[in-house]
Amino acid sequence: MNINQKKVLGYYKSLESKLGYEYITKKVKHFGYYPEGQRNISEHEAQQLMSDLVAKYLRLKPNQMVLDAGCGYGVVACYLAEKSKVNIVGLDLNSYEIGKARGRARKLNLEGRVKFEIMDYSRTSFTKNTFDAIFTLETLSHAAELKKTLRQFLNILKPNGKVVFFEYTLAPEKDFTSRELEMLNLGIEGTAALGLKEFKHDQFGSYLKKIGFKNIKERNITKNMLPSLQRLRRIALLPYFLIKLFNLQRYFVNTTIAVEWYELMKKGLIRYCIFTAEK
Repeated sequence: MNINQKKVLGYYKSLESKLGYEYITKKVKHFGYYPEGQRNISEHEAQQLMSDLVAKYLRLKPNQMVLDAGCGYGVVACYLAEKSKVNIVGLDLNSYEIGKARGRARKLNLEGRVKFEIMDYSRTSFTKNTFDAIFTLETLSHAAELKKTLRQFLNILKPNGKVVFFEYTLAPEKDFTSRELEMLNLGIEGTAALGLKEFKHDQFGSYLKKIGFKNIKERNITKNMLPSLQRLRRIALLPYFLIKLFNLQRYFVNTTIAVEWYELMKKGLIRYCIFTAEK
C-alpha cells in the first residue's frame, strides 16, 4: 500500500469519520439533492434523489455493467442494482466497508447483480472495454494521480460508454482570503482529497476533453445540495465552537468542514457539480 492509499484509508478509518458515517449519515457517504420547492423532504429522500441522478445521467439500462469507483458501504450500488436492474462492481480500499457492502448485498438478495472488491480504483485489473458506465460520488477527488485515473476509466469503458462524476470545484486561490485558504487546505489535507485542486471552476470539462472524453457537460447543483450540508452544519455548530476555541480543527476535520466549507460554498468559492461525458 502506497502513502496516498494510506492517507485515504486513514481518513475513513478515523474515529470521527466512522461515527459520522455510521450514525449521522447512516452509511451514506454523499450529500442529498433537494429539488426546487422541495426543501422539506427528509435527508434520506434527498440522498436517494442524488442516487437517482446517477441513473438518470448514465441512462442506465437493465443488465448493463457499471463500475462504482469508491463504493463505501455499497448503499448506492445496491440501490441502483435493485432499481435499475444493472450489474455493478463496487471498489473501495476500506476492507471494513467492503465487508459491510457485501453484507448489504446478501441481505437484499443482490449477490447475483452486485460484486464488491477491495481495490484501488486508480489501479484496477479490468480489461479494456469492460464497463458500460462508471460513476463516482465525491470520491474522484481522492485520486492523487487524477490524469492516470481518468485515462484508466477511459480504457476500461466500452465505446460510447458513459461516466458521471459528482465532485467539488474550486475558485482560483486568489479569490480566497488567507483564512479561507487555510480552511480549504485543512479540509483537503484532512480528508485526503489529494486531487481536488485539479477541479477548477469552469475548467474541469476541458480537463476531461484533454484526457479523451467527448460530449462533456457540467451542471452546478450547489444550491440543491446546500441544504444537506446545512443540516450537518447545524449538528456541528456547538462542538465546533469548542474545537475552534482550542484550535483543534485538524483533529476534527469533518466537523470543521461542515461549518467552514458551508460558508465557502455560500460565497461560491466551492461548488458542487455533476460532470457527464462519453468515450
